[in-house]
Amino acid sequence: PRDSPPATTSPFGTTFATATTAKQRVPTPAIPAMSAKLVKEIGGKLYPDLTHNFIIALTSQARRARHNSYQRASFDSALRSIVVIALHMRPLRSAEATRRMKGVGGNFYDLLKESVAGSKSKKPFEPKKGQFTCVAAAALVGLLQMEERAQRNSARVASAEGNDEVPSFPMEDLIVSINALLDSRANANLSQTAQQYLDKDNLDPGWGQVKKLCSTNAASELGGPFIKERKRKGACSSGRVFELLDSGRALATKLRALALSGPFEPGPLRQLPDESVDHEFGNVTMSMDFREGGGGGRSLHKMCDQLDIRGVPYVVRELKIADYIFFVGEKLAPVLIERKTADDVAGSLHDGRWERQQRSMRKAQYVLGGGSARRCQICYIIEGDASKRTVHGGNVGRRTWFQSVDDVENAIAKLPSLGFSVMRSKSTLDTIGILAKVVQDVSWKANNGNIDIMYSYEQFLSRVKKLGDDKGDPPTDRVHQNPAPPVVVNTNFMPNTSNTAAATGAASAAASNGGGDDATFSPQRSDSPGGFGPDDDSQQQNVNAEQVAELKKLSMTRLKEMLKERDEKTGGKKEELISRLLKPRKPELLILRARRKEYVPKVPSSNAALMIALLLNHIPGTQGLTKERLMVLAEETGVSKESMSGDGSSFYDGWSGMKQLQEGDPALVRREKGHRYSLTTQPPESAGVAVANALHILAHREGLCTCGNPPNGV
Repeated sequence: PRDSPPATTSPFGTTFATATTAKQRVPTPAIPAMSAKLVKEIGGKLYPDLTHNFIIALTSQARRARHNSYQRASFDSALRSIVVIALHMRPLRSAEATRRMKGVGGNFYDLLKESVAGSKSKKPFEPKKGQFTCVAAAALVGLLQMEERAQRNSARVASAEGNDEVPSFPMEDLIVSINALLDSRANANLSQTAQQYLDKDNLDPGWGQVKKLCSTNAASELGGPFIKERKRKGACSSGRVFELLDSGRALATKLRALALSGPFEPGPLRQLPDESVDHEFGNVTMSMDFREGGGGGRSLHKMCDQLDIRGVPYVVRELKIADYIFFVGEKLAPVLIERKTADDVAGSLHDGRWERQQRSMRKAQYVLGGGSARRCQICYIIEGDASKRTVHGGNVGRRTWFQSVDDVENAIAKLPSLGFSVMRSKSTLDTIGILAKVVQDVSWKANNGNIDIMYSYEQFLSRVKKLGDDKGDPPTDRVHQNPAPPVVVNTNFMPNTSNTAAATGAASAAASNGGGDDATFSPQRSDSPGGFGPDDDSQQQNVNAEQVAELKKLSMTRLKEMLKERDEKTGGKKEELISRLLKPRKPELLILRARRKEYVPKVPSSNAALMIALLLNHIPGTQGLTKERLMVLAEETGVSKESMSGDGSSFYDGWSGMKQLQEGDPALVRREKGHRYSLTTQPPESAGVAVANALHILAHREGLCTCGNPPNGV
C-alpha cells in the first residue's frame, strides 16, 4: 500500500504530467440556443434521447443469453452495458454514441442500432416522471429513499447508542422499493422472492444489475462500488442487508433529480458528455457541421469520440457556412474554419464548390469582422498529403475528377493570397488536436477582450443574406492577404518534402566546396532549440571545418565502421556519411541496446511517439493511460513519422507496434488491468522509462518533439 502520494517526477526530472494533474475545472458551457424557426430554416435536425430503448434492448438480450452456456460472456457484458448506460447522465441520441462508452463498446452496436430502427416515425420510450427503465438506477434511488425515511423517523442506529453506522436495509425491502420505482411498461420488475435471487443458478438480469453495483471489479471504472452487501442472519429472512455507499449516494441524488425533471428534450446528434471542462476552454463551445467526416454513417462519430477524449466542449449542428464555428456563450466568435482532406480539395475543384465556399466565407468574414476591417479569421485545415491519395492515372481522389497532385497543391498554395490562412495536419487525429487549441485560443482572447463578439447565429445568418456578392470577392488590399492562422501548428509535417534529403543536400554542397561553407555541418545552429548562440557560431563553424577536412581523408570503409559504432545508417555517398558523423552522438543507452540486438524504436516513428507520450504524461506508480488517450498524446508529441491514426490507405495505424514494445526482458511498456499502459521502471538502467528519456533527447535534437520542455542532454 502507498503511504504517500505518488511521485510527480521521474528519475530524469519533472514530467509534463506534473503540470496537468491539477488543472482547474469549470462547468461545461451550455449549448448555444437555436430557435425552432431557425432550426427549421437551416434544415437542422433535433434527435430524441434513445437511452431507454437501448436499456430495454439490452435487457431482452440478457434474458436470451442466460439460457446458453456459450453466451455467458454476452450475458455479463449486457448487464454491464445496462449499468453503464443507466448511470450515464447525458442523453444518447444514436447507437454510435454508445460505441465508445467504456463498458459498452461495439459488442452490441448492431443490436442497439436495430432497436431504434424506424424510430423516426415513432416516439422513443420514455418512463413516467420519477420512474426508471432498469433495476440499476432504481436500486440506487430506492436505497436513498429508504435512508431518508429512516432519518425522518429517527430510526438510525446512532440515535439510540451513539453509533455512526450507516443504515442498512433488508433485501426484501430493497426489492419492494425497486419495483415501486420501475415503470411497468419496461418489463423490468423483480418478480421473484429474495431466496430465489440468492440461488447461484438464478441468472436474473434485474438482480444481476444490483450485483454489478456491489462489485468492486465491475463498477470500478464508473467510480464504484456504489452499494455494500452484508450478511446478517438475524436481520431478515434472507440474511442479506444492503447499504448505500457515499459514491452511490451522490449518484442516486443526481439520478432522482434527472428522473423528476422528465425526459430530455430533442437535441443535437452529439455533444460533449462531460459535466465539466478544463478552465482553458472557458465559456467557448465549438459547433461542427453534421456532415463532417462523411456524416454519422462514416467518420463523424469517430471525430466526436476524439473530441470527447480531449474534453473539448462541442456540439454537432447543421451549419450553412464553414465546418467549424465558435460560440462564446450565445454569441459567435470571429473565427471560421473549413476542413478539407486532400480528396475533398480535388472534389471541390472538380464540382466548383472550392470557389463558392470561399466566397461564402469571405462574406461571413465581412459580417463578423466589422465590415471592411475584416477582423475575422477565416482558415482552411488541409488534412493529409495529396501525393498519398492518388489513384490509377495519377489523379487525386477519383480518376474522373481530373485533378493531379500539382493541381491540388497549387490550389492550396493560392489560399493565402485569397485571404485565407492555412493549417496543415497529418490526419483527423491531428486535426482534432488543432481544433482543441483553437478553442483554447478563442477562450483566451475572449477573456482578454482581444476579439469582438457581437452576433448570435441567427443575427449572423440574416446579415450575411443581405450582403451583395461583391463582399465575397478576393481581397485586393495586401493587408488582408497572407493572414496568420489562429494557432501555431506542428510544422514538421510538410507534404512532398524531406528533411533528410535537405540535410544531405546541404552536406553535399559543403563537402564539394572543400569545407568552404562549413556552417551547413553545424549539428545545432543558433536558430535551433538548444543551438549555439551568436558568439559561439563562428567558433563552431571553424570546428566543423576541421572535422570535415579530417573526415574527408578517411576511406569509406572507415567511415562506415565509425557510423556502425554509433548505431547510424551506413549507406549512401561519402558526403552523406560525413553528415551523419557530424551529428551529436546518440544517447549511449540506445547504442548499447542496438549492440545487444535489443529493440530500439526509431526517431521519428509511432513507437517512439508512444513511449515519449507515456514519459511526458504518466506519473510512475499511478494508473496507466488508455489506448485512446495515449494515441492522442502520441500524436501531439510530433515524433511520429506518419499520423498515429494511419493515412487511410492501409490497415495499420500507429498502434500496430505496441505489441513489440511489450516484448523483451525487460519490456519497454507494460499493460495493466483495464487495458491501460505505462512504462516499465525496473531495472532503472534499461527499463522503458530510461529508453523513453533517451528517445526524448533524440527527438529534441532532431527538432521533432513539440513538448516545449527539452530534457537534460539535448
